[in-house]
Amino acid sequence: MASVPPPPLDDQSVTNPLECPSLRWGIISCGRISHDFTQALKLLPTAKTVACSARSLDDAKRFAEKHGIETAYGSYDELLQDSNIDIVYVGNVHSFRRVVGEKVLKANKHCLLEKPFACNKTDAEYLVSLAKERNLFLMEGIWTKFFPAVEQARRLALGSQIDIDGRIGEITQVDSDFNFNAADSEDYPSSFVYNHGLGGGASLLVSPYPISISMLFFRGATPDQIKAVGQVDKGTGVDLQASVVLNFPPTGDLSPALDTNVKENTPKLPGSGMALLSFGLLGESEEETTVLGTKGRLKICSPCHCPTKVVLTTKNEGRGNISEEVYEYPLPEETTKIKEAGSFFYPNSTGLAYEAAAVARCIAAGKMEAPQCTLKDTLSNISIIDEVRKQLGVKPLQS
Repeated sequence: MASVPPPPLDDQSVTNPLECPSLRWGIISCGRISHDFTQALKLLPTAKTVACSARSLDDAKRFAEKHGIETAYGSYDELLQDSNIDIVYVGNVHSFRRVVGEKVLKANKHCLLEKPFACNKTDAEYLVSLAKERNLFLMEGIWTKFFPAVEQARRLALGSQIDIDGRIGEITQVDSDFNFNAADSEDYPSSFVYNHGLGGGASLLVSPYPISISMLFFRGATPDQIKAVGQVDKGTGVDLQASVVLNFPPTGDLSPALDTNVKENTPKLPGSGMALLSFGLLGESEEETTVLGTKGRLKICSPCHCPTKVVLTTKNEGRGNISEEVYEYPLPEETTKIKEAGSFFYPNSTGLAYEAAAVARCIAAGKMEAPQCTLKDTLSNISIIDEVRKQLGVKPLQS
């Protein structure tokens, strides 16, 4: 059982995933996810939240008082003029991602956009192009990818510079689910979760998690087939749940080949595989991710969008002859300041500090994107979401 988290993939010299250089943050929007992110920043001694902004000055002042932030602004534009801010975290409603992301980048601030990065690929491509043009760091806030458990799972499955082949052989399939009953906390149909015009619906709110985590294990490949089925709410026009199959073509032009490394020849399609995904706002699922390989499997345990445990199962010669290894990575503990400010809204949100620390390391190193969550990955994932929404019959959301 692991006792010390492995070094993050962005810097193999770092042994503490919360270690990072100083960075001055501005917070746009003062809702629940911005609250949790600001709380997590308190776990990084080198991070400073300089200012926050909301749609009203009163809201911003309340947020600032709760979190001990020096400056509160009643508009986003005012915050973006603050020369003391290095990077802006954007946690506002989905439909405004492009508009606010554009404002941040044009103000020459680095930007962390909470997921979904954008509501369609066209908007995402525009933001990526703008960030590259201005030489600014830009990333989608898929915090899942920065958890030590996920970093370890990717190492175990895909290998590393030390263990090139990985522990489970060639990956053949990834299964990932994330379903919860949104009605437990959201009023229907008034909540933005059910508001099509604001970017509500399961495909924008929930699917980025199973899509992005499954894509981690296919080495940057693009699916050649996407099949989606699900339910769209007639009253609101948002998708409520769906199942999606991603099919990945072989990376070579070989027909089923013979593997001479085993006693009996085995059919093998190099690089091929499938992802079976489920997401929704109606029911409670296990929320696990399982990666199947020719030599075993690994499970990212629930809740797999913010996990602390990975189980590796490998087989020896013969069916049923298996061994199991468990890797556990406890979350950072809440500090007194965090508790005094009301703790967190969402499970395991102290883990947002992993993401914030990685961003700080990247910016200090002059990187314009994070290796765990590249802009290419983000565009690929949003392309999949666009296709899923099209197949489900969800009307496109205009910028």
